[in-house]
Amino acid sequence: MIEAKRAMRAAMRAAVEAMDGDQRTTATAMLTATLWAEAGPLRAAVSPGAVLMGFMPLPDEIDPTSAMQRWLDRGGRLAVPVSDWDTRSMEASVVASLAGDLFEAGRHGIREPRDPSPVAAEALAVILVPGLAFDASGGRLGRGAGFYDRFLPRLSQDCLVIGVCHAEQVVEVVPVDPLDCRVASVVAV
Repeated sequence: MIEAKRAMRAAMRAAVEAMDGDQRTTATAMLTATLWAEAGPLRAAVSPGAVLMGFMPLPDEIDPTSAMQRWLDRGGRLAVPVSDWDTRSMEASVVASLAGDLFEAGRHGIREPRDPSPVAAEALAVILVPGLAFDASGGRLGRGAGFYDRFLPRLSQDCLVIGVCHAEQVVEVVPVDPLDCRVASVVAV
């Protein structure tokens, strides 16, 4: 299992590296359009006070920030992850804006709020989950540290868990073990 995951991570990183800037820009626009389409999951879930947890993307991840900004613009509350590398745990932190000066690069270049404002995992209505690979049954291959696999079980049963990625990152079967959490749906563009 470990070797299968390692090989798939390498293949997915290579696939994303092969994408050019125009492809990435197009994918970002398509992600926002898909999430906010007439029957899109964010349009259906947004309401005043509802909390969406997105993420601040790494250079090789699809960029959900336009969709996150639209959530804020429509009156929803927005959260992003804050990681504790010593305990390998993650919490949600509410942010009022996506302005760059409100974030700082932490370990591995992950941008996190300068002044975290925790919100309970159970309070989240929707979460956008990054991954290196996804399959049609919601199998997800992360980067290997297990942050999301420890965080997702803490969500309420009503929270909509959406994997987001480039179309090149959808595979037939993701190797999963019993501790790996699945997502409810995948938006791949």
